[in-house]
Amino acid sequence: MRRSSQLVAAAVLAVAATHAAAGNSAKRVQAFARLPDWTGLWETELSKSITNAAGRSEVFSLGNLGGHPPYNPEWEQKYQAALTDPVAAEKQANSFKGCGVGSPEYIRSFPNIMEAPMVFQVVVTPEETLFVMDHGEVRHIYTDGRHHPGKDDLWPTPLGDSVGHWKGQTLVVDTVARTAGPVSIFGTGEVSEQAHFSEKVRLTDKDTLEDELTIEDPVRFVRPWTMKVHYSRVRDIDRLIPYDCEADRNPVIDGKLTISPK
Repeated sequence: MRRSSQLVAAAVLAVAATHAAAGNSAKRVQAFARLPDWTGLWETELSKSITNAAGRSEVFSLGNLGGHPPYNPEWEQKYQAALTDPVAAEKQANSFKGCGVGSPEYIRSFPNIMEAPMVFQVVVTPEETLFVMDHGEVRHIYTDGRHHPGKDDLWPTPLGDSVGHWKGQTLVVDTVARTAGPVSIFGTGEVSEQAHFSEKVRLTDKDTLEDELTIEDPVRFVRPWTMKVHYSRVRDIDRLIPYDCEADRNPVIDGKLTISPK
C-alpha cells in the first residue's frame, strides 16, 4: 500500500501545482465560491452496512451494480450460463480475493470502486474534481472544458476517461474508454469497451451524496441501465490512513485461497 499512497500524494501534488500556476485570480476565487462543499471523507452504502458502531459485520445487499444488467439476447444467454455454472462458481469461491495481491483488476476499476466497501475523499476545484479512494485509486474528473482525448490518444483503462461540468450544484460526469469486463465484485454483470457512463453527483442533504449512474453499452445492452448510489459523510475519522490489505497474507495456491494462520 506504500506505493499506492505515494501515487495518491503525487496526484494531489500535481493538481496543487497546476492550480498554483493558474493563480488565485478574482475569477477563480468566484468559481470556487460557486462550488458545493463536499469537504471531508465519505463512505459507500456497503462500507456503512458491513460494520456497525460495535465493529460487527451486518448482512448487506449486493448493491446496485450486483443487479441484473439489461442484456441483449446474446449476452443474456451468457449471463444465465455463468449463473448456473457450478464449476465456475466453485472456482470463484475458492480463489476470489477482494483486495491485495492476486485480486482481479476490476476490483480497482470504475464503477466498482464507487460502490464497493470503501472510504474516500473528494477534492473539488474549478479545474477538476478528484475521488481519492482508500485503496489508492484516484478518479480525475476534469471540469476545465476539455473533451475526451482523440481516437489515437484514447485507450481503455480500469477507470476510464472522465470529463464533467457543473450544472448548478450537480456535477455531471461523462466517462468512456473503460476496460471491458465485470463492473462489480458482487455480480456477474460485464460491459464492453464501448460502454458509456453518465453520472449526476449532488448533495441531497449536508451528510449525503447521491450518484445517479447510467450505463449504456451498444454491444451488450438493449437499454440504458440506471441506478442511484448514496454516500454518507464520515464523522468518526478525519483522514485517510494507508493500510495493508489483510488478504495479502492469504495467497492463492493451485487455484485455491489459502488462509494464513498468522
